Amino acid sequence: MPATCAVHGDEVAWFSAGCGVPRDEILAIKVYQDEPLPDPAEVRATIITGAIDMVTDGHPWIERTAAWARDAMAHGAPILGVCFGHQLLAHALGGVVDDNPRGAMFGGVDVARTPAGAQDALFAALPQVARQMVFHFQSVLALPQGAQVLATSGHDPHHAVRYAPRAWGVQFHPEFDAAIMAGSYDVYADAIARAGFSVPALRAANADTPDGPALLRAFIAAADQA
Repeated sequence: MPATCAVHGDEVAWFSAGCGVPRDEILAIKVYQDEPLPDPAEVRATIITGAIDMVTDGHPWIERTAAWARDAMAHGAPILGVCFGHQLLAHALGGVVDDNPRGAMFGGVDVARTPAGAQDALFAALPQVARQMVFHFQSVLALPQGAQVLATSGHDPHHAVRYAPRAWGVQFHPEFDAAIMAGSYDVYADAIARAGFSVPALRAANADTPDGPALLRAFIAAADQA
């Protein structure tokens, strides 16, 4: 989200703060600019972030990153996919990603743990129903074989998924706070209105949630376990 980043810092800063990891320990790779991906065995953990592009756009860099993620998951590398990243993991393993038949979704949503989520290393740290921030047009419509749903919302039954023993995907944005979300409303107001949402109403409901950073820190803790 380059325009929002220009106003409210950048995604590396957002994830650094949420994960509790110093910025100088984070390697940011611009896969959309064809920067090379590392050997997953040589990194502590991988977060595949949101993107302006859609998984269904089919750009070469998307398919190249999907192939990398598929191999990394097969080798047990710790990965968290966020929004686009969540959808990319599903796509990499044969799931279906497309426009959500319920439409786009923006703002805060209640995300409820499933019984499997209550036993999961990431979601056990969250309340049964957690408030999370979303900003997306597409969703995971069909899961790949073996994937397990960890949390659902009224808009998205596959809101959080474990794709492999150490690979998770979440449709929400755990790195967002209210200021970042407000910046997104500023930048994408026209697209949000075209999707049928009231930007003033979204602004009025905008508020921070502690549950996103809690999930990010749980992911880092899980990644550090051998």
